[in-house]
Amino acid sequence: MMNKLYLKVAALFCGLLISMSAQAQTLEERVTALEGQMANVELLSTQLFDLFSALQPDIVAILNALATQQGEVAALQASMTTVQSDVSTLQTNDATQDNDITALQTSNSTLTTDVGELQTRFNGVTRTGDTLLLTGMNLQVVSGSGDTDGPVNGNGNIIIGYNEDIFPFLPGGTTPVSNKRGSHNLVVGKGLNYSSFGALVAGLNNVSSGMYASVTGGDRNQATGFLSTISGGLLNTTQGQNSIISGGSSNTTTGFLSSVSGGGGHTASGLQSSVSGGRDNTAAFNFSSVSGGRDNTADGVYSSVSGGLNNTASGENSSVSGGNLNTAAGINNSISGGQGGETSGDSSSISGGFNNNATGNFSSVLGGGTNTASGVSSTVSGGVVNQASGIGSSVSGGNSNTASGSRASVSGGFNRSSINIYDWRAGSLFETQ
Repeated sequence: MMNKLYLKVAALFCGLLISMSAQAQTLEERVTALEGQMANVELLSTQLFDLFSALQPDIVAILNALATQQGEVAALQASMTTVQSDVSTLQTNDATQDNDITALQTSNSTLTTDVGELQTRFNGVTRTGDTLLLTGMNLQVVSGSGDTDGPVNGNGNIIIGYNEDIFPFLPGGTTPVSNKRGSHNLVVGKGLNYSSFGALVAGLNNVSSGMYASVTGGDRNQATGFLSTISGGLLNTTQGQNSIISGGSSNTTTGFLSSVSGGGGHTASGLQSSVSGGRDNTAAFNFSSVSGGRDNTADGVYSSVSGGLNNTASGENSSVSGGNLNTAAGINNSISGGQGGETSGDSSSISGGFNNNATGNFSSVLGGGTNTASGVSSTVSGGVVNQASGIGSSVSGGNSNTASGSRASVSGGFNRSSINIYDWRAGSLFETQ
């Protein structure tokens, strides 16, 4: 359409130019020629109008198309801007990724080195099924304090088990409370307290509160003394330094280096004292011992009770071997057995019988009942209610006899008396005076 318009306009102008170039001879000819030209112009105008009218929808469509294209161009420009931004972002991300890749490569190199070091460090550690095996190495666990006996912080322990809280077993039902603040302990069992360091704590509801104090078994035992040990048993307590309880129940050691081997209700309170067995025995003085029996007490230095019931060795180096209610109170004296015997003289002895007394130094009663050897080196061998009160005096037997003279003797009989030095009285069969 536009091409047709251009052609008609061009033809009109060409005709005008041709007609205007011709020279009219007269005015009328010129007017006629001009009128013809005007008619051509009007025709051309009409044709141009018709042509423009015909072209108007196309022009509108072209304008609309141009507007649409301008919108699309604007959208494309916006898209280009977005793309450029995305490209910039991608370039930035690419640079960041390059940096990340470099960092990862560095980290990977470091990890490779670390893995190599770990493989070297754990060379010899193998696992087969549920078993972890350490070959050619030691396992060391520390609290971080810098010393084995440093301040405790609850770390550095090896715990085998679930580390449950202790059952309060002391009277009142509230103590002991759970205390697991210790360090450098080996803990094996249930309900165990460990508040210090350097101990083996095992068993059930046991307490280790002393430094290097161990409980290796049993139930409701308490090792509170420095370097003390409880091997087993029930409700035992070691309070003395370096003391030990091997077993039994309700035993207590309070003396330095004291020990209880077994039995129940024993107390070893003297320095290096010991109770080996029995029931409710006490070794109360330094180096004293009770080997067995019940309710026996050794409370003299180096004293001992071997057995029996309610016996007491209170003198230095004194001993009671057995019997009941015997008391060895003097230095270096002994009671071998019997009942109710008492030695109070130094180096005196009672071998047996009942209610006998050896009160003189180096005196002895061998047996019988209610006999008394009160003189130095005096002796009553037997019988009942006999007395040897003189130095070196003796009564061999009988009843109610008395040797009061120095080195006097009564061999037997009833109610005989020997009161002079070297005096002698025989029994009634041979008596002449």
